[in-house]
Amino acid sequence: MTTRNFRVNNGLEVGDVVVTASSNAVTGVSSITLDNETAPNANAKLANKKYVDDQVAAVTVTNIVQNNTNVTVADSGTGSITATVDGNTELTITDDGLRVHGNLTVDGTQTILNTTTLSVEDNIIELNRNVSANTGTPTVTGIQVNRGEGSTAIEQALLWAWDESFADDGTTIHGNAGGAFTAFKRERNGTQAPVAGDLVDIRANVVHALSTSAQYADVGERFAADAPMAEGAVVMLGGQQEITEVASDLSDQVFGVISTNPAYAMNAGAGNSDSHPFVAMTGRTPVRVTGQVSKGQRLVSSNVKGTARAVSDSDTINPFHVIGRALEAKTDDGIGMVNCVVRTNN
Repeated sequence: MTTRNFRVNNGLEVGDVVVTASSNAVTGVSSITLDNETAPNANAKLANKKYVDDQVAAVTVTNIVQNNTNVTVADSGTGSITATVDGNTELTITDDGLRVHGNLTVDGTQTILNTTTLSVEDNIIELNRNVSANTGTPTVTGIQVNRGEGSTAIEQALLWAWDESFADDGTTIHGNAGGAFTAFKRERNGTQAPVAGDLVDIRANVVHALSTSAQYADVGERFAADAPMAEGAVVMLGGQQEITEVASDLSDQVFGVISTNPAYAMNAGAGNSDSHPFVAMTGRTPVRVTGQVSKGQRLVSSNVKGTARAVSDSDTINPFHVIGRALEAKTDDGIGMVNCVVRTNN
């Protein structure tokens, strides 16, 4: 059988499909036009393979341009990606990292920086940017230093933060700011405000302040001791070191009382509390007392080493004998601790 071309001069209709000879259009099949033009000029026209290949070949892989905004990729041994917006370079990516040349705004709930060193040129770091009123201020705002993931004291996170819950009484002494900067520790993911047991030490050369306050109430200074001494022990100058425990009754050589929690600690770097305990010579501190004591009675040394006793009516005393005065009563005859106001006359 001989194969021949089939030619339709005016068109051909087969069911819903119509072939129009004058336009080479086929209708009834999604109105597809078979077009041999280089560039199709209507949505329903199909591009030929050569046109598609030419267009794909013309797409650059190094530059996307729209007016004066573009993204350029370059690599001639040292690669880079540069984003330019309205003629200004806004972003550069190289093998060294990413640099944002304009402002950077991150909208989210968390920003994580996996870097060894954070270097900030700005002289102010602003926290709580969206707080517009005091009522919206978080209880704790500040800087946290992580030291582990446990809950022990040496693993807890350390914070230098503004504590909005501090009981500022509104006086100029407290600053009348409704809070206080506080150094404290808490669990790494904790949210609690600091209490007295959470506070940590701050070390400095000189602290300048209008006023200071302390939980404890005595002034203590470290002195070299000839033996370890317990809290409240009554001491005198002497022994093989600087201080030793008083061992005689009604001694006029009393110097002070061993304090373990001085409000103001002088000579703190001299040693530790075993070799150089703090001696309170003024202020409120516990004292080791033997026998019964009435509130308000004066205390003098006893014949029990390192202890005081209440002054009796038969004692003849002068200011050099007196250790201090009892702030509470003691009703038993044994040795116990009594809170006292210590003030020795040296």
